[in-house]
Amino acid sequence: MTINTIGFIGVGNMGSAMIKGLIAKNIISASSVNAFDIQESVLNGMRDELGINTVGSNTELVQGSDIVILAVKPQVLKDVLVEIADTLTDAKPVITIVAGVPMAFYDNVVGKKFPLARCMPNTPALVNAGATAVAFNDLCDASFKEDAMNILGSIGSVHEVAEKHLDAVTGLSGSGPAYVFYFIDGMIDAGVRMGLPRDLARALVLDTVAGSVKLVKDTGKHPMVLKDQVTSPGGTTVDGLQVLDEGAFRATIVKAVEAATKKSKKLSDNLLH
Repeated sequence: MTINTIGFIGVGNMGSAMIKGLIAKNIISASSVNAFDIQESVLNGMRDELGINTVGSNTELVQGSDIVILAVKPQVLKDVLVEIADTLTDAKPVITIVAGVPMAFYDNVVGKKFPLARCMPNTPALVNAGATAVAFNDLCDASFKEDAMNILGSIGSVHEVAEKHLDAVTGLSGSGPAYVFYFIDGMIDAGVRMGLPRDLARALVLDTVAGSVKLVKDTGKHPMVLKDQVTSPGGTTVDGLQVLDEGAFRATIVKAVEAATKKSKKLSDNLLH
């Protein structure tokens, strides 16, 4: 399909990041973006900053947009869906970035199916470095899928998945930044404990993490192969790794992802019962 207008219901952190990414990457012009948010000051601020169009209601936004993006908090989603239900049709595809809400919930509230892409982005999307997984329902055609992938690509990488995998995605990449931040903070504190100034420890840790990720991506090598390249016989690294093994570091990471995945599934199931 040809995208003439994209409408955003909600311009909070993630919605505004997507709008800025779309405009910065010339995927769509500011004049082709419609937006509505219950917080008028936030909405007007986005209009003044970027030159987008603002409308007076969710219904007006849906009627005037080719593709609708739902970027609201989960607790208000039902009210929004009830409000726009009559304006949703087979020709009005929706991309939702509302966390943890299964597609069946949308069908139940609206009372009919419509083309729907359910996404799980993560917070690095705020700096256009996110990892987003997207699942499409059976009413989404190839043209819309391509458009959705391009739109979501404005905030980072995009990966199409089956909806059944989105709980695991939530536990892994959705919650994953928190695990990484926790690790980074611990590394910085360790450097300080060993006598490094905090600013220096922070800079070294951030560059080490960023460089390690780039090395995995650019070489395509398995992380354990790269780990072995750092680990010299009888050297310092092997002693550090032994401590991590004694603390069940890898097993704890797996348990963290498993726990977050189970919680995501539980929350999703609760919405349907």
